[in-house]
Amino acid sequence: MGFFDKIKKGVADAANQFQPQQQQAAHTPQQQHAPEPQHEEVEEDHTDEQQFDVAGFDVMRDEGAFFNAVLHMESEGMFGGTDESRAEICARFGIGDHSHWLVVKESNYALLARKYGSYDEVAQQEVNWRSGQMQVHQQQQQASMAAKGGFDPVEGVTLEAWAAINASIIGGANWEDLLKGAGIDKARWDRVSAEWNARMARDTTFAITTVYGNAFQAASKGKYGDYAREANAARVANRELAMPLPMTLEQYWEILYEQDYGAKQGRDPVETLKSCNLTIVDWTDLSTFMGYYMNRTVVRDWKQFEPMHERVKAKMAAKYPGVKCDVDIAF
Repeated sequence: MGFFDKIKKGVADAANQFQPQQQQAAHTPQQQHAPEPQHEEVEEDHTDEQQFDVAGFDVMRDEGAFFNAVLHMESEGMFGGTDESRAEICARFGIGDHSHWLVVKESNYALLARKYGSYDEVAQQEVNWRSGQMQVHQQQQQASMAAKGGFDPVEGVTLEAWAAINASIIGGANWEDLLKGAGIDKARWDRVSAEWNARMARDTTFAITTVYGNAFQAASKGKYGDYAREANAARVANRELAMPLPMTLEQYWEILYEQDYGAKQGRDPVETLKSCNLTIVDWTDLSTFMGYYMNRTVVRDWKQFEPMHERVKAKMAAKYPGVKCDVDIAF
């Protein structure tokens, strides 16, 4: 699955179940619980006054409690609800049967739409809230992994140190000089690498991969290293980015298309990136930042993103006539 496919899946999940999942480059039941995106301006409540009932929710003060209820009432699975959690929510907020829940849900969304000015913005806020819940979950996974010894050093080499050396190697540094400077011989390095790779392969929670990815980018000396570090910090804090875009979305999407068209023509992906004045490290760092930016804005700004993407798509198709492109994204 390419980056565009991941973004497209993320957008679909956001629109339907808001279950974002992000992994660093090393790495539900369908329910339209958010109001339809065409409701841009909120002039009046769209819920019939006789049907208006917010139950026990106070979304003006605690929208998270409502978003959590939607998550549990509308979905199942790892991050969804259970019969027990739904019964507890119904009892706590005074929700009767399913028909009553539908009225309560739409009533509270209507209030939030008044608060934020549009249903698209409410949907974005819910995506952001769920991203925060995912971060809490990931932190719990990391704590559990640490308690089990999953982050214990391998022959004295921590995960962070291993990631930093790998980042330098991929960045073009001489690996022999790096190992010598760290006091690690080749045989020990190979054993350390084999064990850390094995731990990541066994870790179905991605706790080790996530920590490795953050450490790798923390050590990045690429021209977009600061952007990747900012995106990772913003993700952990579930906040907006504090740095401006390093390029326009159109420019970023053009690079994505260049890679796909290059692959169809049999070009070396490293050379394709080089033609865009990027290294593999640059691309990884850049994608981390731009991907997070899209996750924080795409539900709100999909109407702006869609024509922007169509312009890029047409431009690249004209540049490579007769070449079929597999890039697929829809807003």
